[in-house]
Amino acid sequence: MLIFTLILSEVTKLVEEKLSTRVSKLPLSVIRILSDSVGSSDVIKLQAGDPDFPTPEHVIKEAQKAAEEGFTHYTSNFGIKPLREAISQKLKEENGLDYNPEQICVTNGATGALSLTLLALLNEGDEILLPDPGWPNYEHMVSVAGAVSIRYSLKRENGFTPDIEEIESKITQKTKAIIVNTPSNPLGAVFSKKVLEGFAEIAKRRRIYLISDEVYEKIVYDGNEHVSLGTVDDAFERTITINSLSKSYAMTGWRVGYVAGPKKIIEAVASLNSTFNACPSSIAQRAAIAALTGPQDIVKQMVAQYLKRRNFFVASLNEIPVVSATMPQGAFYVFADFSKFEKSSEKTAKFLLEKARVMGVPGNAFGPSGEGFVRFSFASSLEDLKEAAERITNALRAMSY
Repeated sequence: MLIFTLILSEVTKLVEEKLSTRVSKLPLSVIRILSDSVGSSDVIKLQAGDPDFPTPEHVIKEAQKAAEEGFTHYTSNFGIKPLREAISQKLKEENGLDYNPEQICVTNGATGALSLTLLALLNEGDEILLPDPGWPNYEHMVSVAGAVSIRYSLKRENGFTPDIEEIESKITQKTKAIIVNTPSNPLGAVFSKKVLEGFAEIAKRRRIYLISDEVYEKIVYDGNEHVSLGTVDDAFERTITINSLSKSYAMTGWRVGYVAGPKKIIEAVASLNSTFNACPSSIAQRAAIAALTGPQDIVKQMVAQYLKRRNFFVASLNEIPVVSATMPQGAFYVFADFSKFEKSSEKTAKFLLEKARVMGVPGNAFGPSGEGFVRFSFASSLEDLKEAAERITNALRAMSY
């Protein structure tokens, strides 16, 4: 499978169609192209962050009830008030964040929350700091907003945690905000309160915003604790909190996310939400209330399974002499270093797809610092992970590592 020929083909199509400059400059999602390019083959697909668990039954039943009751029409562009009240209560009880319902807007997933927030904040030529490696869509969204992405590095030798001094050095008069993602995709790093205090101090002194992507907050291991950035001293007024039900409740396809922050920003986000989306799905919003207010044991059960999968898969990769994988503290990704085998992450990903029939994402899709790495999701079954580990081992052994 010539993955990167596919990417080039997609770029060519954009140019030939003479679409807007905005679209032609938009980086294409390698993850999405990978996901769409294989179909029902014998490939083990570890490229996407999509839990393999079913959505909890009580959530599905509430959606069915909502549909039967005719709750199938437009809602407020802020989201229905009962859901915003449930989110407000959740944030108070679980995160220590005091947002009232008027400071919350429900969106089409965290992707919607992030994209609308960036459109609300950024002007043409503004700069925003992004993690490197970091989720590719951050850069895509910034590009659409006409702003400039400035990357701050997350290095393996530092446990994939940021260097606050480096971040400080990258801030200019054009800097509008910093995106902070913990637990991290693709790295699995969980930032300590001390690190978050560093972000907060910079934001206060330089008068910039902090956009805190917390979608993996419930998926942490080994006694690590997620700390919401807005709870750190002096951070609340300058923090915009992004979250979603997708990962925690296996609801990726339901598309329910939310943004909480200063009232004026939330009003701007809601206005954009109305412009681009009218409103979030009415039925999905009812389901989201059930997820947030109903039994939470299912979340703990899923995390327990992720822990078993993480332990097995990381250990299996580390048994291969030319592979080195750091144990992730959170989320459900392994960011494995294949640089002893091949410096190019794209060549490694292509090799694994063609020779091992295992699909991972080349590390450089997440930024220049990801070169030499491949990201695998362990949100797949343990059986798939066992087969994938065996295939990767055999394919590399055949190359006489």
